[in-house]
Amino acid sequence: RSGSATRLQNISKKRLSSQLKLAIEKKKDFVLWFWLFRPYDKAKKYLQKALVIAIEIGDRKGEGSYYGSLGAVFQLCGQYDNAKKYLQKALVIAIEIGDRKGEDHITEAWFCGQYDTAKEYLQIALVITTEIGDRKGGATDYGNLGTVFHSLGQCDKAKEYLQKALAIRTEIDNRKGEAADYGNLGTLFDSLGQCDKAKEYLQKALVIRTEIGDRRGEAADYGNLEYLQNALVIRTEIGDREGVAADYGNLSTVFHSLGQYDQAKEYHQKALVIRTEIGDRKGVAGDYGKLGNVFHSLGQYDKAKEYFQKVLIITTEIGDRKKEASCYGNLGAVFHSLGQYDKAKEYRQKARNIRTEIGDKQGEAADLANLGIMSRTVGDFEASEVCLEKALSISRDIGDRRTAFQILQQYAILYLFQNKVEDPISCLQLCIEKYEELRSFLGANDQFKTSFLEHSGIFPYKLQCTLLCDTGKTRDALYVEELGRARGLSDLMAEKYSVETHISANPQSWFGIENIFREKNNCTCLYISYFHNHLHLWILKTGGVLHYRRISPEEILVQAGMPKDLPLSECLADKFRSLGILPVEDCEDRSLN
Repeated sequence: RSGSATRLQNISKKRLSSQLKLAIEKKKDFVLWFWLFRPYDKAKKYLQKALVIAIEIGDRKGEGSYYGSLGAVFQLCGQYDNAKKYLQKALVIAIEIGDRKGEDHITEAWFCGQYDTAKEYLQIALVITTEIGDRKGGATDYGNLGTVFHSLGQCDKAKEYLQKALAIRTEIDNRKGEAADYGNLGTLFDSLGQCDKAKEYLQKALVIRTEIGDRRGEAADYGNLEYLQNALVIRTEIGDREGVAADYGNLSTVFHSLGQYDQAKEYHQKALVIRTEIGDRKGVAGDYGKLGNVFHSLGQYDKAKEYFQKVLIITTEIGDRKKEASCYGNLGAVFHSLGQYDKAKEYRQKARNIRTEIGDKQGEAADLANLGIMSRTVGDFEASEVCLEKALSISRDIGDRRTAFQILQQYAILYLFQNKVEDPISCLQLCIEKYEELRSFLGANDQFKTSFLEHSGIFPYKLQCTLLCDTGKTRDALYVEELGRARGLSDLMAEKYSVETHISANPQSWFGIENIFREKNNCTCLYISYFHNHLHLWILKTGGVLHYRRISPEEILVQAGMPKDLPLSECLADKFRSLGILPVEDCEDRSLN
């Protein structure tokens, strides 16, 4: 019967690629074996038959192996309760018979959204691999623990463990593992908004994976902001449906963050179709949640609520506490938008409680910031400041620049509600510095930079400009206005011709703009900006003289014949076209061609 069990395992060999055969012959990780085996139902069928035979002949090691493999298959199918049940049985057998490598493999597979449990078992695995001198296994455990800590929002711990994994894999010349660690560190730094570091690590991972011919890993590394389309092409070519769904999801997240909601919705729906077909329940929950966010951004609150409630059902069933917390937070945001503040507070508090419980620092900061916004909305400024202060402290501790950028904006708004002026100027200056850091990660992609500016950057720049004008600092206001404009062409020139950029977010660099016409004779420049239906006018004259004035449409423009209901932006565009300053039709962008 021992031979029968082996034959059952070998039945499928004829149908698998040479890569799968090699994986079985060399006894590689069973998770890889089933990652390549399609469809999963057949894998389950053959493994269950093999398990019956192993139990009948008393092959305890084989029995444990088949339980573990079945657990991995159920996990890949999104059936997390079954996965947990089989993995627990496998772990019990591995401990009973002293199969320490078996214990290690089983704990590696325990990623069912229960991160605290995963952490506990991976730490056991690390002790085991250290005891038996398995450096390769130890590096894997450090890497997996780093990923778990990242999922929990414990970014300092994540960085520590991922760097330990990288050090070991570099020493033992495990190139594939080294690339994985660089990629994971890149993803970690990206999530914290540390864009330069993220790019550096992702490019290192990409170089190694290209060298060793790891197409799947290469696609994963391309899956950062600039290269998602490349990743999608590779994964489509190699038939990696899970990867294709992931890339669709990542593309949709990018378009959502840029305010391009229709494209975001399109990619989310493509990802959802694939994940539904392959039975990835965790992925389906993620896509429902992202679609809910898109509908929320579009103001379709009932639709958003419907999708978030679907997420809540799935995450509760599979025990994914992190996504459950995220869902409560999203529902809180919907109720906030609907003006149902008591419900909003209830759901956001639920989200915060779970995140505190599982140690998700990044999520906790976001929940505190949202509670701060809600407290400000209902006029409780003291509670708002307490929440924002805690949120900003956590974000700075874990190095999360994106969340810090958003919190600083909310701080500025809170100070304005309290009729303070100098404090919001300081907050907005820090906010602009964070924005410039995040913007730098977009490289030379003019479309993304313009969308990012329109979605995230316009408000802090325009508000800072207005406040500086209100306090008589009109020259500084002009620099902020110039810094906040769409700078795509100048960035392309800097990238292509190594042209130095003379203006930055650092106020120390703000000098010289008024000298542009110093050497010119009889030359005057009019600089125009508008914000909240107010026009800001700067006149730069020969010799560096600067004049400023702010006017409202009601004050002058309506008297000059501008229709009262016409948006100011449309009025200006029409006037500039009539003067020949703007083109009548959109033209092809041939910048630097």
